[in-house]
Amino acid sequence: MRKIMFLLLISVVLSGCARLGEGIHIYNDSNADSAPAENVFKEDDRLVSMTVILHDQQFVSGVTVKTFSRFHKKKIEKELKEKLEKAYPDFDVTVSADNKIVHKTTEIIQNKDKAQLEEQLEKIISLLKEET
Repeated sequence: MRKIMFLLLISVVLSGCARLGEGIHIYNDSNADSAPAENVFKEDDRLVSMTVILHDQQFVSGVTVKTFSRFHKKKIEKELKEKLEKAYPDFDVTVSADNKIVHKTTEIIQNKDKAQLEEQLEKIISLLKEET
């Protein structure tokens, strides 16, 4: 009986720590419509998943590219940023295919902590400016 309870506990803990799956995940805390962003990402077949955070005048997105497209990450980021700037002219658009940015945006979407959202977005933007 203890083994069953232990295995059940472990499976619950591990499933709670799982990343968001493939697809489009959007956290919209602004008045803007998220449909244009969805369309931009659905049209691009080089992408596996994306996470978007719309907050005030900030548009922060982390994208995961397909395996063979990873060699063109910068080009993909630039193209997506241009399309999104046209769709959201009033927003400061940030797009990244970097895994740490994808992880941080996913973490924000899962936690949905509005109290620290602004601080976390600033941290993500500072990570983008950081050279590794």
